[in-house]
Amino acid sequence: MNYQTYIKILKSITVGTLALAIGACSESSDDGGAALDPEVVEAQEAEALAEATKLTEAAGGEGTWGDIVYGDPNAPVEVIEYASLTCPHCASFAANIFPKIKESYIDTGKVKFVYRNFVMNQYDMAASVVARCKSPEVTKRLMSVFFARQRTWAGGEGWDDALASLARRAGGMSRVEFDRCAANKEMQTHLVKMGQDGAIRYKVNATPTIIVDGDPVDVATWENIKAAIDAEL
Repeated sequence: MNYQTYIKILKSITVGTLALAIGACSESSDDGGAALDPEVVEAQEAEALAEATKLTEAAGGEGTWGDIVYGDPNAPVEVIEYASLTCPHCASFAANIFPKIKESYIDTGKVKFVYRNFVMNQYDMAASVVARCKSPEVTKRLMSVFFARQRTWAGGEGWDDALASLARRAGGMSRVEFDRCAANKEMQTHLVKMGQDGAIRYKVNATPTIIVDGDPVDVATWENIKAAIDAEL
């Protein structure tokens, strides 16, 4: 999936409709092998951070805008994940690989882990917006639950009720609050741009995509990620 295709798909997504825009976690790309310019990426990252700060201030500090950060912000190595809450591969990563990264590198102060949304469809959009409705702590808890229970809500009849039930139990969110959060147009637009930025900066065309200190990891296995992190320490 190239950048232009991603823009077209994301423009077609509305939380109020049931049409699935795209269900795959991975697509082929014609530009995935292009080299990254570190100076350009650095400038784009700085611009995105400034935008997230501005959005947080405009929202009165409510909600989780921009990067979702695990670990020491000043850790020597930065690992970025672009993921979709409806992607089975991302759910597997959350269950099997992220805990290893957390134990070996995040909890030991070696890695700052950054989560970014790469929204794939309207179910993903609803879950992502709802997860970001409250504080970063609640956001992390909801994301963990949404990944763990992905099969119960990611598509099909009654998906919104199933998602709302999880949000109530894991995030203390009433149905009224859930509906209000899911309809947050500013956050929807923010997440669309987050995916666009990933496609531009890092040629993201699949989820999960893992980037270690600015360099994408070819295949997001534990062995490959560990080797990439160790090479930077």
